[in-house]
Amino acid sequence: MKTLMNTIYPKFALFAFAWFAFSPGLPAATPIDTTLYTRYHTDPAQTIVDWNVCGSLPGSSGCYGSGTLGPFGKVGALMEGEPKTDRRANTVTRAIYVLEIASGPNQNEVVLYVYTKVDTITTDTDTVTITLSQTISLPLVGGISNGPNQTSMAANKQFLFIGTSQSPVAVEVNKRTFSVTQFSAGSPPINISSITANDYGYATLSFGSFNTSDTAFIVVGPDGSTVEDGDGSQFVLNTDQAIKVTAAHAGIQRPAHGGIPDLPRVRPFRSPHDQEERVLAAPAAAPIDGTLYTRYNVDPDHTNIGWNVCGSLPGSTGCYGSGSLGPFGKVGAMLEGEPKTDRHANTVTRAIYVLDPASGPNQNEVVLYVYTKVDTITTDSDTVTVTLSQTISLPLVGDPLSSGALPFMAANTQFLFLGTDQSPQAVELDKRTFSITQLGGFTPPINVFAILANQYGYATLSFGNFRGGGNKAFIVAGPDGSDEEEGDETQFMLDTVMGLLLRP
Repeated sequence: MKTLMNTIYPKFALFAFAWFAFSPGLPAATPIDTTLYTRYHTDPAQTIVDWNVCGSLPGSSGCYGSGTLGPFGKVGALMEGEPKTDRRANTVTRAIYVLEIASGPNQNEVVLYVYTKVDTITTDTDTVTITLSQTISLPLVGGISNGPNQTSMAANKQFLFIGTSQSPVAVEVNKRTFSVTQFSAGSPPINISSITANDYGYATLSFGSFNTSDTAFIVVGPDGSTVEDGDGSQFVLNTDQAIKVTAAHAGIQRPAHGGIPDLPRVRPFRSPHDQEERVLAAPAAAPIDGTLYTRYNVDPDHTNIGWNVCGSLPGSTGCYGSGSLGPFGKVGAMLEGEPKTDRHANTVTRAIYVLDPASGPNQNEVVLYVYTKVDTITTDSDTVTVTLSQTISLPLVGDPLSSGALPFMAANTQFLFLGTDQSPQAVELDKRTFSITQLGGFTPPINVFAILANQYGYATLSFGNFRGGGNKAFIVAGPDGSDEEEGDETQFMLDTVMGLLLRP
């Protein structure tokens, strides 16, 4: 058991592979800061963002830099950009995107702040600088005077997709030129409800709450073009951070949902942007399903999941397969696993993880369902099969008496990290063996509040409310599942695909 004290206890392990950061044999595309991570914290009013860079290097381990961003009117969402490594200068550069939802004299403007973070790395030090590089006013409805105004933010390598729940439009921001393109569901206006993105660069913009009749969606491709639109609310999954199918909460926000939509309108890629903004041809090693995406929807009771595989292949464009998963007691969170490509069989295999926090006869058990999805691809078709492969009962507290237990799920390539806000412990689940390790156990007990991961494989498990009083704590888990660090505050990490959404 861990007794909560007002001191941070680093537990850094000097990874055996840390020397890779300066080894000539390291793959050219691998960032030299893979054994470092940045954790963030906001004050209760969400007006400032604190950051700390910690981890290990060949000659040292610990925390190497810290600072503060802001002040802001109110932070609505945050995310990081992709790292860019300069091996001659030993630097890694990335953007930090901060979305302010209550900017301006009347605190009703929406502003995107783009910070540039540079890590200059030696064998035993990391010198970190963060500077403000862009301030962009967005044509979105901000403020919270008219009630809750939840932000949405997701990204691919070229674009950010941003919206607020009081705006009938979403915006696409070019990461290089910072030009802004607007998307809407047409007439009558329907406010944006969620924005999600997958690891292949596709994003879904959903309009309208799941429990209303007016819902619509737009799928945007990696080059920023609209590739599909239709009725109903849809979302896509990524491999790091689960999409939560629950009420608003700190962490990755839940999407809105509707029933199975009408027949979608899929169109070939046609970009509204300049030709130079188009995505280059995929390299030979790219997955053979890189031009396909799977979108999901959940019924209003959150008991069944519908799925559709759509996109384009060399000889065709459209939707290639559909089906349903369930029924469940209540769908709480969903995540996809990393794709595994077999070029001899022309298949791509991945897991779909569904977390049910209201399972069992009393709807108070927490169960993880693991599905195996296989795409068998030809030049003009994709034959899709989805089968249930594992059902795992977890030692977590579920949704007794429909209390609205909030589920959490994040992942790296080896492990899933899962919890609920009714449980004082989280679990770490090995994706291969399905063995379970419990994380937490603070004294006095503190329930889980958020689980978040970055794309280097680190995860933060936060205990205690981000904004409220009472005891708080955090644990950082490493790529190998080890307990790297723990302390007495709430902390979170940022992803490059899905923005961290904070409560309004």
